[in-house]
Amino acid sequence: MCTAPGDGVGPSAPAAVREEERTIRAGDGADLREFLALPATGFRRGAVLIIHDIWGYTDFYKDLARRITEHGHAAALVDFFGRQGDLPESMRAPERTGTKPDAMARAMQRAQQVSDERFLADMQTAVDALLTRGASRVAGWGFCMGGRLAYVAAARVSGMAGVVAYYGHLQAEPGRLSPLQLASGIKIPILGVFGGADPGIPPEQIATFEDGLKTDKEIVIYPDAPHGFLRYGATDHRGAIDDALQRTFRFYARVLTTSS
Repeated sequence: MCTAPGDGVGPSAPAAVREEERTIRAGDGADLREFLALPATGFRRGAVLIIHDIWGYTDFYKDLARRITEHGHAAALVDFFGRQGDLPESMRAPERTGTKPDAMARAMQRAQQVSDERFLADMQTAVDALLTRGASRVAGWGFCMGGRLAYVAAARVSGMAGVVAYYGHLQAEPGRLSPLQLASGIKIPILGVFGGADPGIPPEQIATFEDGLKTDKEIVIYPDAPHGFLRYGATDHRGAIDDALQRTFRFYARVLTTSS
């Protein structure tokens, strides 16, 4: 997600065996929305915590949570913009508004209000909550801005079994944490997915990041894929989408599997 290709979003995933929307209490007392989707096995095969992009807590990511349960893992989507509130209703569907300058500017303005430190504290709360509820292990899956934050979480949040990031930015603006600088401190398995036609993440950055990682890592670049290429129902870049998802769920099957 993050940008809005012209193809439609495709058919929705069926409802999970169990779904609930609740709030989790952050360390500063704020209540953050959480969408939780569970398969028939509940938390026994671990949980995937989705880290959304600048568009936030959207139906796209709820749909993704349901798709995750089809592979046997629980899935959670937390609203990391909960203190800032929702975008205006007309701007909440990025597949329709993501290419409009006013919608993009409003979404970016809201995202900039969340510090990396605040995100890390909320992410730790969310991971701890899933482990407390019975998840055998917890892994992350971030997109765009959330991809950068997924790498940051891999370095700074405890209790995580692995992280997947789709087109996560590797360089950060002043005052933000840069995955390029944190790479050597990441100790958990990483799957990094990039589009070769993404001008915002040049190949030399990806190479430097990969070289800096001293952990179990898999870095994949799809030569013709743009930023934000994951779209269900899309016809362009179908091969990249299918291959990336296959790699993603193989990764989760591995890192979320307990030895017992």
